[in-house]
Amino acid sequence: MSNARVLADGRYQLDRKLGSGGMADVWLAHDNKMNRPVAVKLLALDRMRGSRRRDALTEQMQARYEKEWQSMARISSPYVAAIHDRGQEGDQAYFVMEWIDGRSLDHYVGPGSVLTLPQVTRWSVQICEGLADAHDADVVHRDIKPANIVINGNGNARIVDFGLARLLDVTETHGAGATWRYIAPERCNGEPGTHLSDLYSLGCVMYEMLTGNPPFTSRHGDSVAIVTMHLRQRPVDLGRVRRGVPAVLSDLVMSLLAKEPAQRPQHARAVARTIRGSVEHRPERPASGTEVTTPSALPAATSDPMDRVHSQEQRVRGLLSEHTADHPAVVDARFELAELTGDAGDPRGAADLYEAVGVDCAEFYGPYHPRVLDAYERMARWIAASS
Repeated sequence: MSNARVLADGRYQLDRKLGSGGMADVWLAHDNKMNRPVAVKLLALDRMRGSRRRDALTEQMQARYEKEWQSMARISSPYVAAIHDRGQEGDQAYFVMEWIDGRSLDHYVGPGSVLTLPQVTRWSVQICEGLADAHDADVVHRDIKPANIVINGNGNARIVDFGLARLLDVTETHGAGATWRYIAPERCNGEPGTHLSDLYSLGCVMYEMLTGNPPFTSRHGDSVAIVTMHLRQRPVDLGRVRRGVPAVLSDLVMSLLAKEPAQRPQHARAVARTIRGSVEHRPERPASGTEVTTPSALPAATSDPMDRVHSQEQRVRGLLSEHTADHPAVVDARFELAELTGDAGDPRGAADLYEAVGVDCAEFYGPYHPRVLDAYERMARWIAASS
């Protein structure tokens, strides 16, 4: 059945594989009944029969399968991918989920990544709202990580794979569903985890969005070393890794990473409120000898600087769908995005965006083009503003 191109008597037509893990494959499929694209998660129960104890584990997984499906179906949230259907054909169990056209967060984070504070705060709030909706339904994710957060075409975050980590956990003593760089200390000790474990993992993700790296890593990917760090080591303070992060936001991330669950914030909605409060201020623009002008019009008539950044990000994406990256309209829009980012309270992010557009303009037009010099001059002013 693993090679079948259809499921449920032909209702789901499997088009192409999107990814594969140890116990599951994800396919982009078409729901012929509802005439819509869907994501189908195939749980390969037959892969568990490679040892004498696998038959019993498969029975456990089958028993938990229906219970977890019912739990996941209770979640109703604009920030969580909906579960549409489930089924089983022979050794092939499957979930049918909402298809989100976008890229996972792990495409945006990593060493050298440029994530602005408006991006980090918007996505973090949306993840929190999704977690809160799930926790209100008594559902714990257990595997919050960048790969399980999708940024859709409108630049908004959606959580995927709710409940599936618990299904996979039954196959291994310490949890096959866990990803070590984002796992809570109590889960490292073999506990099943609670909503507070999800908040710890959120802290790991936010730390990575802000700094380019999760709080604990190993040069050689040594999971034992990473687990030991989660259990015993305090992360390096955010302020020492990235300048310009509001103290409220930095303190929040560090509190999410508390070793003891009772010392963490106790509800995802409270975390979302704190994140929103951390960016309510609007700093003054950096001083300059000349008026700062931007060639493109404001993207939307709104007084909220965060909304203006989001709208401008959408505008840049729209222009890139119509023009090449070196088109003047695209470059102008990127300049505007950098300036709005600084106005929204992220001078370091503004400097990074200006540096990126400056590097690109040097490649497009030559190193001494006025646009290159303009980008680096503005970058320097925002760096000074973040000092």
